[in-house]
Amino acid sequence: MSSLMAFASDASSNGASCRLDSRSGAARRWSGAWTSRVCRGAITSKYVIPDDVVKFVTRRFGPSERSEALSLLRAATLHDGSAPGPRLFRCASVASGGSMERLRMEIETLKRDYRDVIVEGEYLPVKGELIKVRDLSKPIPDDA
Repeated sequence: MSSLMAFASDASSNGASCRLDSRSGAARRWSGAWTSRVCRGAITSKYVIPDDVVKFVTRRFGPSERSEALSLLRAATLHDGSAPGPRLFRCASVASGGSMERLRMEIETLKRDYRDVIVEGEYLPVKGELIKVRDLSKPIPDDA
């Protein structure tokens, strides 16, 4: 089963209304909002947020900030108006360090140059060089 078919099947079994768009092969919610290319995750008002990101936000943000943090991620777009992929959701969340102000900044940066968000999420400066310290193309570990 293709990942998009698995997404549609998984989302339908969880009570979500989605279908495959035959023209592009992309999963789409009935409301017309395009989702990202993630097979698992919480279906949100606009895009799919991977489960590991939802768990990370729950661990890192205070109870009064969690809903707003997830709303900011749901509303995030790239420079062309498309949805960020799972890696970019992870990078923005990790780079925020649990700060709403920083998350807002990372979400705004996605609109200009998503590569800066990847650097902030995956790299640390060491002696004037950027060293990759995590791979956020993979889910965020539960202990992070």
